[in-house]
Amino acid sequence: MKLSMTCLSLVAAVLASGCALPPNEREMNSLGSALTKLSAAVDATARYKRSADTLDEDQLLRTSTAHDPGLLKPFEQQKIQILRAERDTAVLVCDAKTAQPLLEDAGCTPQLDAHRWRDSAQGSCEFSLDLKKICSR
Repeated sequence: MKLSMTCLSLVAAVLASGCALPPNEREMNSLGSALTKLSAAVDATARYKRSADTLDEDQLLRTSTAHDPGLLKPFEQQKIQILRAERDTAVLVCDAKTAQPLLEDAGCTPQLDAHRWRDSAQGSCEFSLDLKKICSR
C-alpha cells in the first residue's frame, strides 16, 4: 500500500508540474510537412512582392498566408519567427512555452532543412541556418 501511494504521489507530481513531454516523431513529421508549405508561401511573398519589402515579421507572415489562413493552423501552439537575407527567407518554429526550437526551414529548398527538436543541445529559439549557403545551391 505504501509503495502504491508513493507511485501515485509521484505520478500526480509529474502531472501537476506541467512538464513538457518531448515531441513525438509523427507529430513533428506532420508539422514539418506543414512548415515546408508555410515557408514556401513566405518565401514567395518576400521574393516576388515588392510591397513586402518594408513589412515586419508579423506583417510578412499575415501577408504570406492571407490567401490561405489554414497554413497557420498547425502552428497555433507554437512560436513562429521569420528570417530574411535579401530575398531569401527561413521560418523557425519553437515551442511557445519553453522556447525550444522544433523545426527550421529555408523557403528556397523543397525539403525541411532542420529537425531541431532532435538535437541533444537544442539551445534557444534562434535561427541556425545559413541562408546564403543554402539558397545559393
